[in-house]
Amino acid sequence: MALVSKVSGVLCLVFFLLALALTPASAISTTYSEGINYGGGACNYEGNFRDSPFFYNGLTAYVPQSKYNGGKGCGTCYEVSCKNNPSCKSGSVTVRAVGKQGDDFLLSSTAWDKIVRDRSAGRVEIKYRSVDCPKSANMAVKIMPGSNAYWFAVQILGGAKAGGVEKVEISKDGSSWKSMSAQGESATWIMNPAKEIVDAGRKVSVRVTAVGGGSQAVLTDIIPVKWSAGTTYESSGNF
Repeated sequence: MALVSKVSGVLCLVFFLLALALTPASAISTTYSEGINYGGGACNYEGNFRDSPFFYNGLTAYVPQSKYNGGKGCGTCYEVSCKNNPSCKSGSVTVRAVGKQGDDFLLSSTAWDKIVRDRSAGRVEIKYRSVDCPKSANMAVKIMPGSNAYWFAVQILGGAKAGGVEKVEISKDGSSWKSMSAQGESATWIMNPAKEIVDAGRKVSVRVTAVGGGSQAVLTDIIPVKWSAGTTYESSGNF
């Protein structure tokens, strides 16, 4: 009888924790920002997000510091909906994290318009929850401007599922891998120097491990022999 009671207690605790994890949290969105659509932010992504399927054509947000995870939160996704405001629209929007914002969410104007009718509504209360990132494009590797054989930097774009990146490795033969290092708390990964791999007269493969280590993608020969800094190379797969 005592054993049954203990098992029942454990099961109740498990179900309670699962329910808690699935319950949307509440936060305050500090209105919207037009500037988020044009890159920058702590993740250091570049370009016009409105034109990029990697960023859901502008459906982006700066997330609270607690969700940023030292840069590992870059590229993760959240389902966000408006609540308790006459300007709220029904439904929700999925946004990709591109920066951090104190204790609040800061939505791009594109994302804001999906869930709020009026841009003059100011601050609105939202519900949010972490979700798998929808696949909108194949994963890509962007070689950052200024990269060369002695300072080589990349960003991983368009990750599905977990979205965020835990580890990036590169290889010139697909079997011997060398780890890159995260650059501060951004979404940029660097190797210094990288001449023996990226200047070896061979295509370069990239292995990407998602946050949490649950998913891994090998982007075989994605970087050509004559690669160019500032260029984005799209793969044929994703997490």
